[in-house]
Amino acid sequence: MGIDVVIHDLSEDILDNSISRIESNLNFLMKNNLLKDHTVKTALKRIKPTLNLAEAVSQVDYVTESVPDSYSIKKNVYREMDELTSESTILASSSSGLLMSEIQKVTKKPERCVMTHPILPPHLIPLIEIVGGEMTSKDTIIKTRDFMVQLGKTPIVLCKEVPGYIVNRLQAALLREAISLVANGVASANDVDRAFCMGVGLRDPIFGPYLRAHVTGGGIESFIDNFHQSYKIRWKSLETWTEIPQSAIEKVLQSVNEMKVIRTKSLNEIESLRDEKLIQILQLMRKHPFY
Repeated sequence: MGIDVVIHDLSEDILDNSISRIESNLNFLMKNNLLKDHTVKTALKRIKPTLNLAEAVSQVDYVTESVPDSYSIKKNVYREMDELTSESTILASSSSGLLMSEIQKVTKKPERCVMTHPILPPHLIPLIEIVGGEMTSKDTIIKTRDFMVQLGKTPIVLCKEVPGYIVNRLQAALLREAISLVANGVASANDVDRAFCMGVGLRDPIFGPYLRAHVTGGGIESFIDNFHQSYKIRWKSLETWTEIPQSAIEKVLQSVNEMKVIRTKSLNEIESLRDEKLIQILQLMRKHPFY
């Protein structure tokens, strides 16, 4: 099993760095017994780097681009891919919140264009969001979903477009409140993180917000009847700004930089600890799935 992949970028240095990162991730997977039926060496042999975009996309069934989240940049890439690929090739965009309806306008066959949003770190997190544009065909959505399943991902298909999709909209709401709590002197960044990780975050890998409300309230109907007034008070006091105030930025930066883990460990060390714990959580979730 396995799939041959061609990766394209603008310089040899970028491609070399990409291969090095892939090799590092593969070694991590092998160390944790997650690289099934392959060695790192055989997996790397399936990856072909190239500086030639036509060579990368002209003979493939599925293309995904990961250029910066800018409509103008992505439109330029889509114009090129549209000319260089077979009409049956699916053109996917890895974006954290842009709308495919805007990007696919520049293509001759917009029905084959689709948004896919992986969650960092993508080599460990199984979820991927799939979002079609106004002109994306149902066939493209189905083929993309099936391909993601083949890759071992857990796809969810949005019923309609919305900026940020599902995951990043939930994260945006959480982050704004986390910033507010620090900026308004309610708690330190360290304690906000602890409140999440040692409180609600412990339940999040098991229950999503709807199942959690159902269990907490003795049924979702009962939860709404019994808790909607208390939530009304909380919602009234939540932040509503759409741009972080400068005063909040200064307080958050100071508080985050005071966190012990940031003062004592490098970014690479923190990422490694995150990935090791993610594997343990995923293994537990696969033994006892709710969804």
